[in-house]
Amino acid sequence: MTLFRLFVIFLLATGVAACGQQAPPPSVPALPPPVTTSSVAPGGFGATEESFVQLAIATDDQALLLLDLGATDATDPLLRDFAKDLAAARRTELTALHGLLDAAAVEYQNLHKGHDMPGMPTEDELATLRAAPAFDVEFARLARAHLTESRTVAASAADNATHPDTRALAASMVDERDTTLARLDTLA
Repeated sequence: MTLFRLFVIFLLATGVAACGQQAPPPSVPALPPPVTTSSVAPGGFGATEESFVQLAIATDDQALLLLDLGATDATDPLLRDFAKDLAAARRTELTALHGLLDAAAVEYQNLHKGHDMPGMPTEDELATLRAAPAFDVEFARLARAHLTESRTVAASAADNATHPDTRALAASMVDERDTTLARLDTLA
């Protein structure tokens, strides 16, 4: 298992609890992490699944801002169609992701709002895109980053989640990203 894959697994497993927390000031000694045991039965919807779904929703929500912009502002009609199709796929995916949380009786919390994370276009990047003289080139770059990074996260979840529906959705996300990246390669 590569170091990068281990890092992604660690992020998935700890992302919900750690995201948005700040380290204690240097004068205060850090407390050791609490020891927890999972009360989730094998195959249940646990911390790995929740972390993945919460992150995927936040990423897809932010990607929709990019894709909706591409659907209206790309100069190449094929790239506009690509953005429209991908936005529709993300909306469908969001319904499935929220469905996983609903079935597990877990409330969605956007723990990643305002974060600068790979594959999640920031407000600054979207503002730069709106003003870019080569809109299509910048849009394609940001779309590729979204697809590539979200594929990495989905692949990790497909390999490590034990909840069958989460694993299946993550695997389908990997396949969709592969197909969509190949399509984008023909356009940009």
